[in-house]
Amino acid sequence: MATRARIGIENANGSIFSSYHHWDGYPAGLGFNLISHWDNPETLREAISLGDASHWGKRIAPVGEHRFGNPEDGVNVYYGRDRGEDNVGPVTFDSMEQFIEEYNCAGEEYAYVLRLDGTWTMIDRYGECVTHDAEDDIIIARADMIKYQRNHMKGAA
Repeated sequence: MATRARIGIENANGSIFSSYHHWDGYPAGLGFNLISHWDNPETLREAISLGDASHWGKRIAPVGEHRFGNPEDGVNVYYGRDRGEDNVGPVTFDSMEQFIEEYNCAGEEYAYVLRLDGTWTMIDRYGECVTHDAEDDIIIARADMIKYQRNHMKGAA
């Protein structure tokens, strides 16, 4: 089952440039990937400009064999570039307020926005929570997930 999300970047005029992300959109997954690998505004904007994606890795462009059904490890997988779909481009919202109210274009559960000051804002649709400077919360979510997995694996052994 997918955990849908939206990734955005704040523009100088206050608008939010964004794209859809299908898998592992929860804070310990996509959230942690974003704060770990996508803090460069130019690179993030380039990645978002390729539109909706199945999954983001650490890189935009493949260096070898890469396609939707057999992606190169660590490379973003886009619906347009890698599967040839149409109407999967980025979406711009007029303001952060509009983004918070309307980002749920495709049933996204989470949204992440790189702000002009270099911090990440995280929005949790079900928790009805908007967290500015969300990096610490994302790191805690990742640590909790790892702890849970370790404890679960001990119990299974």
